[in-house]
Amino acid sequence: METCSLPVLNEDAAEIIVEAMAKAVSAGCAILTHEFRGAASRVPVEATAFGLRRDHVLIEILASFPDRSDRLEERRHQHWVRDTRQAFKRIALPGGYPNLLGAGEADRAAASFGPNAEWLAMVKRHYDPGNVFSSAIPLPPDQNPAAAEQLASLHRQARSAAPNSRA
Repeated sequence: METCSLPVLNEDAAEIIVEAMAKAVSAGCAILTHEFRGAASRVPVEATAFGLRRDHVLIEILASFPDRSDRLEERRHQHWVRDTRQAFKRIALPGGYPNLLGAGEADRAAASFGPNAEWLAMVKRHYDPGNVFSSAIPLPPDQNPAAAEQLASLHRQARSAAPNSRA
């Protein structure tokens, strides 16, 4: 599974979806869209953990197959998911939906949480110093304070590179 967010579901996005589905490796491949508008985009950034508070479209890229023992099929499906997310990269907003990000994606999590990333990392270190919830959303554990600084640095870079999200 992969995720990204788009500012709008426009012709460019539709072309990417159509091309990706034409290349799908099985009937278990899907691209789901979720539109975030209205009240969800008007909540102040500091009111919740999620930093993306503007109208946008969440893209979920999924691939499933029945036989988990077939490593070749697993790799084919993973490759399709990764290629599909890469196709969206040029039009995607920074980050992705935090709950769908995997381990090792702290940079994308930082971009997703926006200005809340540093605060969330501090809360994580305080309430989960043993990193019990390491398989959840990728935030740095207390055992690695340098990771918190890296996350904060990546967040600052993402913010400076992100287009202005307020009209």
